[in-house]
Amino acid sequence: MQQQTVEDLAEKEAEIKEAFEIFDKNTSKSISVQELTSVFRSLGYNFSQDEIQSMVKELRHTQKVEGAEDRELDFDDFKNLLLMQEEKAKNGENDLRDAFDVFDRDANGFIGLEELMMVAKSLGENISEDDLKGMLQYAANAFNQKDDDKDKVPQINLSQFVEAYLK
Repeated sequence: MQQQTVEDLAEKEAEIKEAFEIFDKNTSKSISVQELTSVFRSLGYNFSQDEIQSMVKELRHTQKVEGAEDRELDFDDFKNLLLMQEEKAKNGENDLRDAFDVFDRDANGFIGLEELMMVAKSLGENISEDDLKGMLQYAANAFNQKDDDKDKVPQINLSQFVEAYLK
């Protein structure tokens, strides 16, 4: 696992501060919860207003501030909210890596037909070999995998697995 340096952390905080200041148009040193949708979209997240309300409630709960979910967020609240989301994303990525490892029975970094068949069978799923081949072919096409051998069933790697899951 990669450790973040002090410089990395300082740079991340500076980026968060810059984003905060862009959306604090009236320089009140706060951003309303309603404005967070635009803020998160500009940062590459696509949360609904309900999801944002839930995130703010969770933040307030961790801060032990009850009933304050409708108030404005100061920079520290904003930073903590972003860091909380980043940690959740990292945990989700780790969960996907663990799921990939379940499929990658031979630990070669790829999921192939035989591995999918074994996992499907162990989960009690009755999926035909042709359907599993079709799933792998669809994944290969989605990632523009070269089709050098028409008879060869494609495989997918971890990054393709993650990308396919997130689509």
